[in-house]
Amino acid sequence: MRSHRIVAVACVLGVVTGMACGGGDSGSGPPPGPAPTVSSIAPTTVVPGDTLVITGSHFSTTVTENTVTFSNPVSGTTPFWATATQMRVLVDRDATDGPVTVATPNGSDKSGDALKVTRGVGDVFVFGGTGTNTLLLPNPSPTTRYLVIPHSVNSAAPYTNNFPYKIQTSSVTPVALQAAAVTSAAVEGHMEANQWFEAQRWEQAEQLIERYHLPSATKRVPAQATSAPAATRQFYVLKTVNASQDAASSYKRVTAQLRYTGTKCLVYSDIDTLATGNLNQTDFDLFGTRFDNSIEPTNVSYFGPYSDVDGNGRLIMLVTPVVNRLEENCTKGHCQCGFIAGFFNPRDLYDTPPVPAGTTNHAEIIYLMASDPTGVWDCSFDHDFIRDENLSTIPHEHQHLTSFSWRIFHEGGTPQITWLEEGMAHMAEDLNGDNSSNEKRGGLYRADPDSMSVEDNRAPLEQRGAIYLMLRLLADRYGTGILKNIVQSKCTGRACLENVTGQKFNDLLADFLAAQYLSGTGITSDERFNYQSININDFGPLKIGLNHLPGPVVNGSVRRSTGSFHTFAGVAGQNTQFTFTDVTTQANLRSVVVRIQ
Repeated sequence: MRSHRIVAVACVLGVVTGMACGGGDSGSGPPPGPAPTVSSIAPTTVVPGDTLVITGSHFSTTVTENTVTFSNPVSGTTPFWATATQMRVLVDRDATDGPVTVATPNGSDKSGDALKVTRGVGDVFVFGGTGTNTLLLPNPSPTTRYLVIPHSVNSAAPYTNNFPYKIQTSSVTPVALQAAAVTSAAVEGHMEANQWFEAQRWEQAEQLIERYHLPSATKRVPAQATSAPAATRQFYVLKTVNASQDAASSYKRVTAQLRYTGTKCLVYSDIDTLATGNLNQTDFDLFGTRFDNSIEPTNVSYFGPYSDVDGNGRLIMLVTPVVNRLEENCTKGHCQCGFIAGFFNPRDLYDTPPVPAGTTNHAEIIYLMASDPTGVWDCSFDHDFIRDENLSTIPHEHQHLTSFSWRIFHEGGTPQITWLEEGMAHMAEDLNGDNSSNEKRGGLYRADPDSMSVEDNRAPLEQRGAIYLMLRLLADRYGTGILKNIVQSKCTGRACLENVTGQKFNDLLADFLAAQYLSGTGITSDERFNYQSININDFGPLKIGLNHLPGPVVNGSVRRSTGSFHTFAGVAGQNTQFTFTDVTTQANLRSVVVRIQ
């Protein structure tokens, strides 16, 4: 298929300009050298990835001190070879038509010749810059269509704020636009009890470390069990989501019976359970054998080893109606805002002292719900639902335990940030063969992708769907080994994703957004935009704007790390001029652009 060039027109703010370093102390160093000059570029028609030869003078012989920008401000790159009079550079994938700018520490210069960049169907690039930016896209056929995804990459922006943008098409002179105020988002997402509780838990984990510093552990890797476990034990179980976790009154002391003894886990059941309709021995055996034979080796393989602070060589799973009753604290109405399906409490890895007595069990424990068909303890949950829910909860919470224990015992005690931590736990569900909940959460995100930040640290359901889908794409592209690297590190959030991929977060975000539309369509075979392990159609339809015709202004808004999806048709044989405006200039607006037809 013949490619067609994409032309950037108008003056774009933000292109690197030369600044002389002068006026300093006479003893501060030698004066700067002359600014670079660009005399020619060859060839003048290229595709992304081609080698461009730039000839001129006063280039830096230190290759990394040279920056080449291909008209589009986000296209800056470094040459791979340079002398004082010539350099060679790969044409950036985000390059657009126009002059080529070379910058060194001593200044910058633009080429007299314009570069022409050609692309075809399925070629993805990102266009952006400060303020208002204009781009020409060709329409070589009556059926030509473009996908355009405006998105915000401002890492300093609150993730609950909406940032308006406007896209004007086919207007030679951009329409004057009045800046709109940044607004707090009206849509808060599906903040069910479990999501709210988990977000609070990681904030409390940070406070725990700040107050009591790092705990001591008898062992950092589970030992071989050497003694018989107690047939009956007492445990302290968190019974409130609102009161201080430092207060013993926030915990209920329960007595539990040992129901399963395995090689890697113990399953205990609270004696305060129903005589009929509750989980039975078959269920306890299922939880235990599934963990011993499948969940534990799978999680260790993908996320690494976890601690053994009590030296018993086993994880404890405690089934207790105290977990069921936690939903009573839901402020949106009884049984109306979800439920807390289970949890891992980071405090349990601490001993007494330093934490107060009655607030820790000093053991690796996962707390699970009991079945309650008639709602004796709170909302009604039948036997089969709770059995299946617990099987989904176990790998999720075990990943949290693994992540927290490794970081406090090996990495200096920095918990992972909530939005990424929850995405990692949802990956544990996937890797253990349970993707039903991920599909539902992913569907919520795709139904309204510009209203929920991937980095929303409250971790509502839509955000969890987004970060799971992003991690799944990255694991397909870079391998599942990135998951263990995220756990076994000191980094958090964006920095972790950049460290394990070697790519900038902004580029990873753009690729993720493009994949939401392109994956499985056959438009491109590029691995950056295609899932290998899932069918994105299983995650529900993606909200897409109308197939806009040239002329009308498209208005929208995005949050940090979100994108809006639009398709545009043009007039055959004519260019469509797009003018992108970051209305408040606070979004750091960029747009993914790809010809899809």
